[in-house]
Amino acid sequence: MYWETSKIENQLTIACISVIGGAALQHCVRSIAATGLPCVIVADPGTITPEIKDIIRNNSVEFIDGGGCSVPVKRALAVKHCASEWIALVEDTCTLDDTWRFGCETVMAMEDASGASGPINLGHPLDRRARALYCSDYGPFFPATLRAGQKGENTSLSSAGTLPGVNLLYRCETIMGYMDDEGLIESEANRRMQEDGHTLYIHEGLAVTLRYADAAGASCSSRFNHGRLYGGLQSRNLSFTARLGRVLACLLLPVILSLRSLRALAGTREHVASTAGWILVFETVWSCGECTGYLLGCGNSLADWK
Repeated sequence: MYWETSKIENQLTIACISVIGGAALQHCVRSIAATGLPCVIVADPGTITPEIKDIIRNNSVEFIDGGGCSVPVKRALAVKHCASEWIALVEDTCTLDDTWRFGCETVMAMEDASGASGPINLGHPLDRRARALYCSDYGPFFPATLRAGQKGENTSLSSAGTLPGVNLLYRCETIMGYMDDEGLIESEANRRMQEDGHTLYIHEGLAVTLRYADAAGASCSSRFNHGRLYGGLQSRNLSFTARLGRVLACLLLPVILSLRSLRALAGTREHVASTAGWILVFETVWSCGECTGYLLGCGNSLADWK
């Protein structure tokens, strides 16, 4: 049973979180506007082109000034602004697939769902650094990887341990309790939500396609800082002995992460040879950052997440 159109429009807001701006933001917002659902843009005013201003004016899209804010803080601004029951947080590196709204309808009709996402497709053209970055960040959510891990009769819907930050759907009342001054960091929020008994899902219809390269994210310093942020957040809940164990495990982490990302890349069957080297570099740098996070904490890594 799916929600009627009028009910969906009253209960769901889509927030476009600007990472790149310009043409990427324009392309993403156009795909959101095509759903007919309420939309807000969270972006630095300097990234708003005249074309985006036309989209905002012609589609009754709201704008939230996120100038100088990190991605987690931009997400938090959108959630706090939202008055609907559900909020979708979509980064402008991607566009919504045609099935995306149907996926929302299905998840929102489920009483036990607190959050959801869907498959992440690689679009064209993406350079090898961008492909390596996205294999590292979203490889487990590539369609071929998801299909390989499916069990049971219902192949369109499965429970999830975590959700990809580029495409998130949450109940607003629930996710509000998992934000703090640092904003909404999805890996931390998803873990805590599940510890508290909330259920997350992956639905095949909630698909997006990555179309633009995040040049800042595809730098070694960014990969190190993201890894350090992850390790630092994890270390808050670990004893000294457990942190030491994680540090030692980081010796094997570059191999484990690289194999996972290379497997995801192989499933795409495109540009495997030219991308593999960057995957090895990015996963090694991330692992060094994660190890540093276990040893020294987050440091200033969040401030570098733009």
